[in-house]
Amino acid sequence: MFKSYHTRVVWRFSFLLSAFLLLLAACNNDDDQEPQEVFSVKLTSNATFGDILTDGQGNTLYYFTRDVAGTSACNGNCAAVWPIFYANPTDIKLGTGLKAEDFTTITRADGSLQTTYRGWPLYYYAPANSAGQNVREKPGETLGDQVANKTWFVVKPDYTVMIATASVLDKSTNQTSTQNFLVDPQARTLYIFDRDNRLPTTLPTNCTGGCINAWPVFYTDKLVLPSSLKASDFGAITRTDGPNGTTRQHTTYKGIPIYYYTPDGTTRGKVEGHGVKTGQDPWYVANP
Repeated sequence: MFKSYHTRVVWRFSFLLSAFLLLLAACNNDDDQEPQEVFSVKLTSNATFGDILTDGQGNTLYYFTRDVAGTSACNGNCAAVWPIFYANPTDIKLGTGLKAEDFTTITRADGSLQTTYRGWPLYYYAPANSAGQNVREKPGETLGDQVANKTWFVVKPDYTVMIATASVLDKSTNQTSTQNFLVDPQARTLYIFDRDNRLPTTLPTNCTGGCINAWPVFYTDKLVLPSSLKASDFGAITRTDGPNGTTRQHTTYKGIPIYYYTPDGTTRGKVEGHGVKTGQDPWYVANP
């Protein structure tokens, strides 16, 4: 009987000791794990789009082509479907691959604040459900891309060509129309020259000398595009008017070279060249 009692005591002590040691080990493991950092904005890998900007919970962020000037053109009912994204600039935390200088804050028409990325205001997507209520899409979803006649797109950190939408004045007719057109990553307008359509066999020499000074070459050796654009539509020609008689490359879109216009300067979305003529041939914004 004494032996049985002694055995039970030893067994209980061993059990309690084992439980204590397991608990201690679990606590030590927890202490060893670094707390996961919570970001305001981060890059999230997406199977369709590659790296895109999301908030810290993985909710997709979008840009609106009509915001090319750097101010928000989404108000009223639009803002219900596309809630603004805002992170306080004093404590914004960015994930790997993002730079603080690319983020700024604008004040919207209603006085609210909105975060921008490289000049583009950032939004969520909250489509109306069957009950007519606007509900933000779930983390990881990208349902807002190409919505509203392809004027909304996910935000990527390395776009080399983007799409803008703006009211454009045709300098030859003095008529204004809303145009979708290509811009570079800094939202500078890109143009095509009608002479290149008229004389497709002499593309490298259709605009040279004073012409190319007024209409500088656009070239990118890497194509990162909004989803509505096709990489196969872009190419390059070789020009012979590079520095000191060297050759240089010039990006084409659907077989036609694309250019800047010097009077536009570096102003986002500025369009001074639409309808301007060189000789008999007009220039137009490069429509997608």
